[in-house]
Amino acid sequence: MRLIYKAKWMFVIMFAIVFAASFVVLFVGGAAEVNRCLLAANVLLTIVQSANVFFALRNRHEDVGVALLVCLLVSIGLMWVAYIWSWNYTVKAMTIGFE
Repeated sequence: MRLIYKAKWMFVIMFAIVFAASFVVLFVGGAAEVNRCLLAANVLLTIVQSANVFFALRNRHEDVGVALLVCLLVSIGLMWVAYIWSWNYTVKAMTIGFE
C-alpha cells in the first residue's frame, strides 16, 4: 500500500493520459476492444486513486488527501460526462465499434 501511495501523483497523471486516449477512441472512432480496455484502465486507476485518498486521510496527510480527493472527484466527473451522459453512443462504441 505504501508503494501505491508513494506513486500517488503518477497515478493522477496516468489517469489523465488514459482518459484522454479513451475520450479520443470513444468519440473519434476505434475498435470496441480498445474502448473496453481503456474503460477498464480508467476504472482501475480510479480505484487506485480512491485507495490513495483513503491512505492519505488515514495517515493524517490532510493537505495531500484533500488534493487527491479533488483529483478523484474530477476524474469521476469526467468519466460520468464521457460515459454516462452519452450512454447510447457509449453502448454502440463498446459493442460494435466504429471501424
